[in-house]
Amino acid sequence: MATSDRKPPLFPSTRLTLAALCFVGCLVTYALRTNMSMAIVCMVRRAGSGNGTEAKKSECAPTVSILEEPQHLPTDPIIAGEFDWSEDVAGSILGAFFNGYLCSQVLGGYLATRFGGKRVILYTVLGSSVLTLLSPIAARTHHWLLYGLRIVIGFLQGATFPAMHTMWALWGPPLERSVLTGVSYAGAQIGNMLVLSIAGVLCERGFDGGWPSIFYSFGVLGVLWCGLWHFFTSDRPSTHKRISKEERDYIEGSLEETMGKSTDKPPATPWLKMLTSRAVWACWLGHFAGDWGAYTMMTVLPSFLKDVLGVSLSSLGFLSAAPYLAYFIAINCGGAAADTLREKRILSTLNTRRLAMVLALVGQAVFLVLAAHCNCGQETLFIIFLIIGTGISGFQYSGFVVNYLDIAPPFSGTIMGIGNTLSCFGGMLSPIITKKLTPNGTRGEWQVIMWLTGGILVVGAALFALLAKGEVEEWAKVKPSEKVEEEVPLQEKDNQA
Repeated sequence: MATSDRKPPLFPSTRLTLAALCFVGCLVTYALRTNMSMAIVCMVRRAGSGNGTEAKKSECAPTVSILEEPQHLPTDPIIAGEFDWSEDVAGSILGAFFNGYLCSQVLGGYLATRFGGKRVILYTVLGSSVLTLLSPIAARTHHWLLYGLRIVIGFLQGATFPAMHTMWALWGPPLERSVLTGVSYAGAQIGNMLVLSIAGVLCERGFDGGWPSIFYSFGVLGVLWCGLWHFFTSDRPSTHKRISKEERDYIEGSLEETMGKSTDKPPATPWLKMLTSRAVWACWLGHFAGDWGAYTMMTVLPSFLKDVLGVSLSSLGFLSAAPYLAYFIAINCGGAAADTLREKRILSTLNTRRLAMVLALVGQAVFLVLAAHCNCGQETLFIIFLIIGTGISGFQYSGFVVNYLDIAPPFSGTIMGIGNTLSCFGGMLSPIITKKLTPNGTRGEWQVIMWLTGGILVVGAALFALLAKGEVEEWAKVKPSEKVEEEVPLQEKDNQA
């Protein structure tokens, strides 16, 4: 009987429970990552707009659209804050996370392959949660202590997502990977929305001076999640205590059809074959382009909105969270659609991944350029383009993200870690290039940035479509041990008898 003929339902199932836990885990991880961006606004004492410096004027008249809240007067007083840090110190603390995050991506995937993804995820999230709880103490001791603590948090979290990908290599049936990984990683966007929506309230009304309650709240949330993760998860179906035999056999059987029979032993990483594989490079190039576009959508476009159209994204209320919501919806809808196309044999795995990447990256490029050409008085249209462009980019999770699992399941965490490292460099280069090309913040300068980013997205989609593969690479298939090879003929003889 074929594996697909005895497929147990996805709901309810242990594999869906794992996806739900990963969803909350990604939510917690991103909340622990981005909480500093919101908290530091309340932590640092800074002058209001009436400090004698002239603000950069937008090209549009200073009219107030229906999207804007009333602006503060130029006579704003000094904004309350506990620390008198310079902009350089505050900027260093904000960037410290990524200094650590950049260094542990590959290590995280490798450790998960060798020792299991469950423990790597547990220790990294627990460690970053505890350090988050200690952040107020570190800040009040010395800003360099907080800086070092944020580097360590970044280092820990850099290993989390590659380890999660390693777990899905052992838990995700090929025809359900898009849905399961989509549900898992969609939690990141909800984490951003959560921080955005409640950090301001905690800042003003929280205990211990307001801003420390941001760190305490998310730190406790992380510790509680670690307890659930430890109790309900396992590295692989064969070691899970509460999974049904039917579901375990389905998962393991479906994986054996594409990867070969597992020996429960971590395979040696074929570094040379991995680094010279065109399919791997397709994922890396698509990953780099996709993340470059994401950085532009969420950082550069708000600056365009302010410099050219004269509207602050923070003044848009609930609309500032709409791009995250659209992204979340697209990830999950795209995952369900991708698995349906493959299961019904409408499209092959490769063509499904190609379609997802073209829709995500080329579609994002189109709306990015359209947004760049919005004129004065078109703030609403700009926001619509921003929401659609950000949302449609979520289809990339059914493209390169899950394609790591298609081509090299046993090493997907390591390969994804390298891809994340490369994309981090993109995140570092993007603001540098933007700053150099937009010295005056004019419409023409910003349009150059939008066209440049659009070009990177289109080229990334084209290279992925050209180089990608949809099947497990030969060097990534599990090679049975000699003991297993010797047992197979005996089993066949028993069956014949």
